[in-house]
Amino acid sequence: MRRALMVLWAALLLVLFMVVYGGLDQVLPNTLQEQYVANFQEDTGARNAVTGIYLDYRVFDTLFEALMLLVSVIGIIHFSVHEGEGGDRHG
Repeated sequence: MRRALMVLWAALLLVLFMVVYGGLDQVLPNTLQEQYVANFQEDTGARNAVTGIYLDYRVFDTLFEALMLLVSVIGIIHFSVHEGEGGDRHG
């Protein structure tokens, strides 16, 4: 029940925010997007804007996301294999 109220409260605040400011496009201008689209070819040398942004501008973000996925999978495998070892500590 408490979680549902929190979600409802967050949705109400979002709607209020959009009504007061007239939408997110007016509050958050697309200047960064325009800069990327205008300069991607000179900055990255790529022919495609999506490829240039993904592989040049966001390369570290992409690498760290892949690293976090790998660490998570290794952790899940480790805890799955070693689930019963060490005795029952809670009993």
